[in-house]
Amino acid sequence: MTSIFRGRLCGHICDECEDPLGNVVVRLYRHREGQDVTSLAAANPKETFVANDAAAVAAKQGSLLAEGRTGDDGSFSIPLPKDYDDGAFELDVRIEGPLHGGPAGREPLQFTITTVQPRFREVQNDRVAVFEHCLPARSYCLILAWFGIYAICGHVTLCKTKAPIGGVRVSAFDVDWIQDDALGDGTTDGNGHFLIFYPAAAYQKTPFSWLQWEWFHGPDLYFRVDYVPTSTALLVEPPSRGRQPDRENVGPCFCVELCLEEMPPPPPEPPSVFQRVGGYNFLTDIDSAAAGTGRTLGDNRAFYSTIRLNGVLAKQLNGHQVEYAFLVTEVNASGIPIGPTTQVTPAQIARTRIGSLTIYAPTGPGDLNPIKLHNYTVNGTVGPTEQVASFTADGWVRVPQESNVFAGGFYTPLGDLIELVTPTLASWPSIDQTGKQAGQTSGPTFAHNKHFRIEMRVREAGIPGSEISGGVLENLAIENTRYDNVTYHPTWNGSTQSGLIGVAKLDIQQLMGPGMGCSEITTALDVLVTTAHPNLGPVSVTLTGPTGTLDFIPPAATANERAGTAAIPAPPPAPPGWTVASLTPCAYVVQLSATLLLTTGDSAPNPLQDFMAFCKA
Repeated sequence: MTSIFRGRLCGHICDECEDPLGNVVVRLYRHREGQDVTSLAAANPKETFVANDAAAVAAKQGSLLAEGRTGDDGSFSIPLPKDYDDGAFELDVRIEGPLHGGPAGREPLQFTITTVQPRFREVQNDRVAVFEHCLPARSYCLILAWFGIYAICGHVTLCKTKAPIGGVRVSAFDVDWIQDDALGDGTTDGNGHFLIFYPAAAYQKTPFSWLQWEWFHGPDLYFRVDYVPTSTALLVEPPSRGRQPDRENVGPCFCVELCLEEMPPPPPEPPSVFQRVGGYNFLTDIDSAAAGTGRTLGDNRAFYSTIRLNGVLAKQLNGHQVEYAFLVTEVNASGIPIGPTTQVTPAQIARTRIGSLTIYAPTGPGDLNPIKLHNYTVNGTVGPTEQVASFTADGWVRVPQESNVFAGGFYTPLGDLIELVTPTLASWPSIDQTGKQAGQTSGPTFAHNKHFRIEMRVREAGIPGSEISGGVLENLAIENTRYDNVTYHPTWNGSTQSGLIGVAKLDIQQLMGPGMGCSEITTALDVLVTTAHPNLGPVSVTLTGPTGTLDFIPPAATANERAGTAAIPAPPPAPPGWTVASLTPCAYVVQLSATLLLTTGDSAPNPLQDFMAFCKA
């Protein structure tokens, strides 16, 4: 069982502002003769901080117990040696610099924080002791100054209510006698806090290398607060503010409270962008260039049926309600248009959940769940838990605008744009398989993928001239052909089916013909196979019986199908060969499975299958 000393170290800049001690060395030392270990271990770490010069570090090198390095967040985990006796040890930190972009070349600094008497507890298969400590500002700020770094920690609030303001940029400046120095900037977090580190040289510089008026005191600070998206000034302090007593000649750590008279406007919404078909990003996961295949890159699938077009859906564009539509153009395999560009109509869109509506709607005083969540759909049905977005007169979808959970609800887009019913985009004549037996080609008529260019259009409601593109998929391969009158082994449990997305059927030559369906197999077994589809994937033919599963070799592949007789592998010594004559007399099943390389963007069709049973005499 290993003993491990874990913890986290940081330094205070202000009471509410911590800086992780990242990428520093933590050294643990056994105590030396003459040290009062009991008193040192009982002392408050805030009172035991001691800087070590090079001689002191060298003197205790022989007492080093273990060492490790902190991560960026100040955390560390140090395994202790096997001969460690659970005694107290001295904890040192060595900083080799530079810190926070400060100057290089400063001498390393090593200091003792405290003496630790660890208390271990078992965690899985280890013994773990934990120590966390944040250096007080009086110590940590001296460390920053040693490495030539100054720090400003601040808080931005609304003047009237003291509500924190996040997402604004705060820039710090030093008043100088000729030109003011820009020290650095930071962006407030959700609690309104910001942190700026800057090198001492940033306020010590002057236009004249021989004249350094600022060397003997700290900077004189004033600030500017900007709205990040537009760089609009929200607060601009005059340079004279830096000459007032609370801002003049500040030390290496400075804490400040800034307030704004008004809340900044909310950030602009991201633009509406068409990016994906189902789970496929069409720029990275589909060969969607004009001259591409239009199929998925990872598994070479074409698309079929109803596909989910999705991306980012904003509620507004330039402060106005968003409306959107899709344009479709049939193109050839090289991406050249071969048909007109048409707008997708409401009739070509399946029910699409485009977002949710959050409503404060308690059913009564005792309702423990007063917040209700409704679906927001396109082409859905209005109901108790569903709202439906409207279409414009020219077939554009209006993005819902509800924005108050207590008055009408709050609409949140979820990314889906429309569910496009692809069979409506073109004519896919069914291929008649009447009279085609297993083993025969399904032609002469073959299906081929069709290709389409799909573009999203976005506009401001009521402003026709605002229409812009929201993303273009240049080439998408789609295949929706159906196969009718597909006849399966008529002498053995036969059937005829229509409306199939592909063909996969088999028969046994020895069982064909009137009254032959229940004949026995002796020494010959000819399995006839036809599989047809322009996106035909792996095909397998197997025989299952008392000896397990045996494989056939499917007929050779052409561009659209595999048709012919499945071959029996050569007998030993060419494994896994087998012969019909060697089969144990019993019942057997021959099974065909054909994978179609199709997808809706979210799911793929199950493999097409067919099977026959026979008895081996």
